[in-house]
Amino acid sequence: MRVCVIGAGAAGLTTAKHLLAEGFAVEILEQRDGLGGLWYFGKKSVGVSQTTNATSSKTFLQFSDFPMDKGVDHFPHHTIYVEYLTNYATTHNIIDKIRFDSKVIRLQKQGKGWDITFEQGGNTYAKYFDAVAVCSGLHHKPLMLDEIPGTENYQGVKIHSSLLKTVDQFKGQRVVVVGGGESAADYTHELSKVAAKTYISLRKGVAVLKRWGLGDLPGDYDSTRAKVWLPREFLHDLNVSCRHKDEYSAFKTLYTLIGLPIFLLMLPFAPVKTWNILSTLWDWKSWVALFKAQPRHGPACGVSLSKACAEICSEVPQTEAELQARTIQIKRTLEWYSGAMHNSQPFTKSPDFLRDIAEGNVEVIPGLVGYKGGKDVEFQGDRVEEIDAIILCTGFQSILPFLETPRLDGRTLYKNVFIPEESTLAFIGFARPNIGAMPPIAEMQARWFAGVLAGRLQLPSTEKMQKISEMDAELYTQNRQLHAQRLTSLVDYHAYLDELASFIGCQPNLWLLLFKPKVFFAVLFGPFASFQYRVHGYGANPEAVDQAVSDIDASPKERIFQHAIVYFILKPCFMLLDKLGFKRFHPVF
Repeated sequence: MRVCVIGAGAAGLTTAKHLLAEGFAVEILEQRDGLGGLWYFGKKSVGVSQTTNATSSKTFLQFSDFPMDKGVDHFPHHTIYVEYLTNYATTHNIIDKIRFDSKVIRLQKQGKGWDITFEQGGNTYAKYFDAVAVCSGLHHKPLMLDEIPGTENYQGVKIHSSLLKTVDQFKGQRVVVVGGGESAADYTHELSKVAAKTYISLRKGVAVLKRWGLGDLPGDYDSTRAKVWLPREFLHDLNVSCRHKDEYSAFKTLYTLIGLPIFLLMLPFAPVKTWNILSTLWDWKSWVALFKAQPRHGPACGVSLSKACAEICSEVPQTEAELQARTIQIKRTLEWYSGAMHNSQPFTKSPDFLRDIAEGNVEVIPGLVGYKGGKDVEFQGDRVEEIDAIILCTGFQSILPFLETPRLDGRTLYKNVFIPEESTLAFIGFARPNIGAMPPIAEMQARWFAGVLAGRLQLPSTEKMQKISEMDAELYTQNRQLHAQRLTSLVDYHAYLDELASFIGCQPNLWLLLFKPKVFFAVLFGPFASFQYRVHGYGANPEAVDQAVSDIDASPKERIFQHAIVYFILKPCFMLLDKLGFKRFHPVF
């Protein structure tokens, strides 16, 4: 069987690796002149800027059977990650399967296979393949917000972030960054050092994760298997109300009560934090919370957000402690006005701009609504500012121009991979995780696709896939009301990986790990990274697991104690309540 892989980024490379392992003939078409996808730095191509570092830790970025070197920084520079991908491709004999400078212009069904037309070196070629993996991503047509009234009258600079490689050109200018994702956060932080005035324009708040967490470990290490089984609303409570002494919820009160014996054991290891947790039991508001409806977020309102931030920053902070406290307050305010629960939206994992706002070097401004002529730009709330340059961190349209139906909606795909009636066409690397990283998801999708093509794994009937896709789409729209129309392929990282693992047959079995305590602790209390799916089942690789585990720094005792309460005490209670018919307590997995 001949299989074409479109794209030589992380998704395309891992797809090629698993297809080659199954014995298929593979050809990769890549429109750039180098591998790496968005990680590849090209002055004229969509991708990273000169200063881009990873926002997910290397533990999440690496593939399950190919750990990074121990000496690599937790958040590697893009050049280091491209080097890692190159080593991966070289090790698995993928390099010579790539046709660089090859742009796919048409993909059509032809009999049982697929015709692909592509351009290379000024010539057009056509080839037939038995199967195709589309791994090109959606970064083809930037969202330029051209529909905003008066766009043609704006006389300043307007550029999409994907084409911006450095901010040096904006020195001394008044610049607004539009958007709240990671690119927006990064460019806002960089601009605050060179621009005369920097604004970040937000129609609503965003959830921002700290890059570093407990014990000087990456913040994403906090997402452990022991914790993320919690249903959405309770995971929100654990992540938000349980972390702030001045926030209350029924979950927080019950969590503290039920975990009291373990908290007492934890007292010698983290006395101050533990006492802060236990002291909430003496606060009458904790008991009122048991009988009171809990608002988990405020309105998705950029005007209210900008006013709240302006009020917080009305005075110059006098000490470092005051600045840090204000930064935390800005973070909580951004999340409150996001209009969604903590884990029902994409996370921004570039938090440096929060401090810039707290210091007064960046101003939060509402959403952009129009142009008044010249350089005058109008924002929500009837606010007008003179702006020299607008950087649009607004993402891309969900369009694949080479498809007969170019618009891609993840909600129409079976588990974000298959069109229900097509088992020989897969979309890999399009699912966007709320936390974690894309490479582990793409790798699991690739393992699934390769197994289906090889005949080892079976897909449900077309009718069943269609029905499941419709049910998933309904749930998706319900859980992500503010994002569903623009972002159609968001996934809950942990639940999605575990579901794909159940299809492949590679889920870890904790009972079998009881006599391997180091791996047991890493799987249950360590970062929920891809090595977990090489522990047992199809494709198990004990050597890769041992290396990955040895490279993971030990989890802080405080986290182990807290997550032990969640897993060993709360989970049995939730499972019992679920069996009694209280479905809101149904564990995610």
